[in-house]
Amino acid sequence: MTDIDYSKIYDHNTMSKSDGAQNIKNKHIKFGDALAAIAYAHDIEYAQIVEHFPEVGNNERYDGAKYSIQDQMAFIKANAKRTPKKILEIGAGRGEVTLFLTAMGHDVTAVEPGVDFVQLITETSHTLYPHTAVGSYTYINKPLHLADIDYSKYDTILMVESLEHILAEHFDPEWEKIKQTFRGYFIVVNWKKYHPIAVGQYASKDIHCRLVDDALYDNMSKGHITHIRDKSHLCVEL
Repeated sequence: MTDIDYSKIYDHNTMSKSDGAQNIKNKHIKFGDALAAIAYAHDIEYAQIVEHFPEVGNNERYDGAKYSIQDQMAFIKANAKRTPKKILEIGAGRGEVTLFLTAMGHDVTAVEPGVDFVQLITETSHTLYPHTAVGSYTYINKPLHLADIDYSKYDTILMVESLEHILAEHFDPEWEKIKQTFRGYFIVVNWKKYHPIAVGQYASKDIHCRLVDDALYDNMSKGHITHIRDKSHLCVEL
């Protein structure tokens, strides 16, 4: 399946309706995967998220209006034990993770092929940070396999609900480059209950286009330090 046009699939219509849209409307980001990925990058455990935001323990997809982006950011800052120096987000979607990390003062590069990414991240910024300039970030508006990334420049790579959206034939060669050149935290997250994800499960085959399961995570973990391995949550140190 080499004819996937990532740029058209992840347009404004699709992304404005996908997971996390309600969270953004309620002025925060997804707890069970987006905030979790940011937490892992700062050596914060998921149990600490649940302790601080109890509703998440009952529903990882909690999207109510009780908490704000400021509450989430204060939590990360108060509990961080690691400070990423240069972050790459693969599959930035609407940009909420990139913006969150940029607002924290981190150096962030976002890779996102969607044709409307600039419009989406601008809208997300206006919604989550209406009175604050979050700072500058770098973005690469291309599919990962065409982005020509120098992974050695980064110490943290995040994939939030994106691994299952990239064909194996496009991602796996990049993974080989990552293993050869990257040193730092490589983090993959999805909803915990979404594991494994088969091709075409929960979404069409052109959207969920590769199998993500324990065998894949075993392969990614092999030979590396594993900090997190909990269902769909993975953090390894290369």
